Amino acid sequence: MERSEAEAARPKVVLIGGDGGRSGVPRHLEHLVRACGGQARFLVLSAPDRGGYSSLRGAGVRHIAVPGLASRLRPWQMLATARWLTRLLRRETPDLVWAHARMGVVLLQLILLGWALRSALPGARGRALPAPTIAITYHGLPFGPGHRRLLARLALWLERLSLRHGPARCLIFLSVTGRDAYVAAVGAGLTCRHRLEVLANSSTVGPLPAPPAADRPGAVRRILVTGRVARQKNLDRALHIFAALPGSYRLSFCGEGTETHAFRQRARRILGNAGLRRIDFNGPLEDLRPWLATADCYLLTSRYEGQPIGALEAFEAGLPMALPDLPGCREVARHHPHARFLTGAAGRENPAEDALRIVGLAEAHARARPAQRREIRDAWERHHGFAAWSRQMEALMASLLPSRPALRKCAQASGGSPPLPVDGAPPAVVLPFPSDTKGPTGARPGS
Repeated sequence: MERSEAEAARPKVVLIGGDGGRSGVPRHLEHLVRACGGQARFLVLSAPDRGGYSSLRGAGVRHIAVPGLASRLRPWQMLATARWLTRLLRRETPDLVWAHARMGVVLLQLILLGWALRSALPGARGRALPAPTIAITYHGLPFGPGHRRLLARLALWLERLSLRHGPARCLIFLSVTGRDAYVAAVGAGLTCRHRLEVLANSSTVGPLPAPPAADRPGAVRRILVTGRVARQKNLDRALHIFAALPGSYRLSFCGEGTETHAFRQRARRILGNAGLRRIDFNGPLEDLRPWLATADCYLLTSRYEGQPIGALEAFEAGLPMALPDLPGCREVARHHPHARFLTGAAGRENPAEDALRIVGLAEAHARARPAQRREIRDAWERHHGFAAWSRQMEALMASLLPSRPALRKCAQASGGSPPLPVDGAPPAVVLPFPSDTKGPTGARPGS
């Protein structure tokens, strides 16, 4: 009984994720829960789980699958999901609502605008509860380079509208560059009443297994690509670069959709049958470490990124990296001793030149593999190590979680953020994770 009362006294945090597959946002939420598990009770919302959120099972985390949280432009589905989220937040009365994935951020902004409008109506405050603290982590700016122009303009318009009329909130960015780009895009005047923080990503790969004897360093060079088949990841560019690499090179794709017949057909059109035989189409993996252990270079070809956790995992594993020259990748490359940018930042992409840069990285790695891996891992530990990151995340979480009495007093004294109306809506179905499986402590990096 005492334990349940102590549990109920802990603040409640709702974390809004997105797609249920293995990607950067689920990994980030896993890291957040590992760092802050003792500070609050967590409720995670995401699209139906396809492996991305499996590491949270048994970690004392409730999970609710919400169709419509994946990033797809379906207006009627978005409105239905927004209404569903509103009912859930009214029922759960969390102390903190923290959105991460893009669709979750958009829906939360719409909900906040609705609350602001409703709270301005006569009699609205008579049937209200104190509003939660609002936080948003920008894993990438939806109006930055690489996005479709019309959608980028709509996203920027909604962002400005929400900042101007919605409640004050904490905006969290993965790099100083991302924060500055955001302020420049929306305007400094709209951000002055909001709190802005910077907290980079981290990774938790851990020790790598020894490669099998057949895969020990030799004449073959292995290039690793992680990421799902999507416009953002631009995997066709990786195929075009691979076409310009020597015949002794192999390419390994690890990510959702890379195992499908459709993706193999795309690869055949670009490379032909001979090139296809030098590619591993692995699809999503539970444990990426064997592939990190045998790779000679990590390749990322995204059109846009916040701060790719896949690249940080390769960084932690001690791999040299070839990255697109994007704001979200520059912070990683700045700290990495053996990283090079791909072409295209100031002109057209050049697959032949990109291939030459990858060859230089891979051959240098093959010549001094143990020493180079130690050097890279040391740099990761200094700049992106999980222990230091956990302390920063704990401090950030503590600053976002005022006690319930303090929150209520603040809301009553100053009006605070727009309140949560109570309308007696029926509760949503809660699907808790099973509690008989291990938590995320021993989780493995997935592609």
